[in-house]
Amino acid sequence: MDVTTSTETAPPDLATMRDVARQALADASASDLVPTMRGMIDLLTPQVQALIRRAPLGAPSATLAQVALDAARQRFATPAGGFGPDAARRRARLIALSVLSLCDHFENLGGQA
Repeated sequence: MDVTTSTETAPPDLATMRDVARQALADASASDLVPTMRGMIDLLTPQVQALIRRAPLGAPSATLAQVALDAARQRFATPAGGFGPDAARRRARLIALSVLSLCDHFENLGGQA
């Protein structure tokens, strides 16, 4: 049996990712979408990293994409508890912004969805 492996992954469904992120920005129960958005960021991260590596050294678009990846990681590293009754919603909104940002950087760096 010949089993081949591929380093290529299926292109992300950016339209769906953006729809979910926009829903999280508009919905009071945005924190319910955090696990879904985490999966989206987990899917986009290696693909954006690969595009960054292919970009010319010092390319502003690659630098900005790296900043966006770092921000997304930081948002998940921050404890979900936070302060105040609206902390979970605020965190979910920040994560939604990271999803939107990574979708944009994926496209700007030449990723094909």
